[in-house]
Amino acid sequence: MFAAAADAERVQRLVYTSSVAAYGFHRENPQPLTEDVPPRGSEEHYYSAEKAELEATLWETIGDLDAYVFRPCIVAGPDALMPIREIPWLLRRSPITVLPDPGVRFQLVHHDDVATALVAAARGAGPPGPYNLAGPGELSGRDLAQALGWRSFPIPRAAVSVAAAATALPLVPAQAQWLNAFRTPVLMSPHRARKQLGWRPRHDAAETLAAMVAAAHDQGLL
Repeated sequence: MFAAAADAERVQRLVYTSSVAAYGFHRENPQPLTEDVPPRGSEEHYYSAEKAELEATLWETIGDLDAYVFRPCIVAGPDALMPIREIPWLLRRSPITVLPDPGVRFQLVHHDDVATALVAAARGAGPPGPYNLAGPGELSGRDLAQALGWRSFPIPRAAVSVAAAATALPLVPAQAQWLNAFRTPVLMSPHRARKQLGWRPRHDAAETLAAMVAAAHDQGLL
């Protein structure tokens, strides 16, 4: 696809959606992450490694074509229920659910706010290049549990690291590799998108979480 876009005479720019996971889950990464940090991915996390590899392929392939690469944090909202669906069904439907909280904070971005960034890029509103996308505010496992109506309890990050290391074993489901995301924070700065694209997210993290949970209840996922 990248090569086809570069070879097409009528294509003026390419807009590609990557992920914060492309940076990888590395303790030495600065917080917050900026677009100056190279997207190295994490080999122990298939999605992270794939996103970093695809970005490298894009830059090697497009030549002089203008490319806008977006790295959103977790995309959520009433029409983006993946974070809820990734929770095992039995856990979601349990009458009493307790969520472990390793203290690693995370960000959310509303799907409508991602859409406005994509439109701005398609119109060439700012210079091409990579852009982080994250709504205002940060959340914790405790915040997630409260929004779901669950309880939470603190656990040491070392316990998460041990569990995450086990995901490299054979026959472990790929979804379990997301435990690596809770070993170290991957908070990002969306300053460049705000300054150069004029991006103004309308939803903060708490609002986005509440809207996602409400939609999940309406659809019988919770």
